[in-house]
Amino acid sequence: MELMKVDYDLFKKILKEIPSNIFFKDTECRYVFSTHYWRHLQGAEDPSWDIAGKTDLEIRKDKENAKLAMEQDREIIRTGKGTRYVIEIDQEGTTEFLELIKNPVRDDNGKIIGIVGLINDVTEKVLLERKLEMYARTDMLTGLYNRRYLDYWIQHSLKPELFPLCVISADCDGLKTVNDSFGHIVGDELIRLTVSLFRIGLPEKSVMFRMGGDEFFIILPNTSLDECQKYIDNMNEMSRALLLKGRPICVSFGSYEVKSSSQSLMEAMEISDKRMYEQKCLKRTNAEE
Repeated sequence: MELMKVDYDLFKKILKEIPSNIFFKDTECRYVFSTHYWRHLQGAEDPSWDIAGKTDLEIRKDKENAKLAMEQDREIIRTGKGTRYVIEIDQEGTTEFLELIKNPVRDDNGKIIGIVGLINDVTEKVLLERKLEMYARTDMLTGLYNRRYLDYWIQHSLKPELFPLCVISADCDGLKTVNDSFGHIVGDELIRLTVSLFRIGLPEKSVMFRMGGDEFFIILPNTSLDECQKYIDNMNEMSRALLLKGRPICVSFGSYEVKSSSQSLMEAMEISDKRMYEQKCLKRTNAEE
């Protein structure tokens, strides 16, 4: 069976039907052709506009990503190795993620004559991955980080410039009584009110975790113990205005100052936990008297 002879124009029309954008550049990083013109280009809205002979720096609205494209292309020409990466584009109030796959093209003698590339819109995939990542590290009831994420945060975000820092252990008072008397929906409301107290009473730099149940752990970067105690005193005062079933909520706190990265944050948490439980026991003793 004789193969159909395909001319260049027909070949371009066929490629245009592929959802991905396919392009070819010469060794000077100039486009030879591109199957699609996307809205991130300057001039592409003009029907007579042609991409041939132009570089990314000349045609892309996003100059930072244009510069990255040129750097990647020159590296491919230099090393003969392909690359694959994802870029984020924020334009006209819309965020998009594009995956770029590029490989060198060689002639019969092995000499690099250009770069062939593929651009895929991976926005839905990236947003889904980010949402799943958020679910993996976030407590759904409160929106705080969860216990599992604490280990990751210590490993990747605990920097020397955050010291001295203070840690706070906190625990809702009377959650079991609320659950037994009014049900878990009201108990959940107590937990959310407690978190509202933290958000109002603590600085934005605070890093908050729900450790489980009614237990919380809070990290205050660049904070002394005296400053931390002022925050706790203010929260104790403000808690009187947060009512649940007509009664003010009550939270027990324990704190500890970590002066440098040579100290263990987990050991600091054990000390703040102990102090928090001592305060809780003291409240019970006073109530019984």
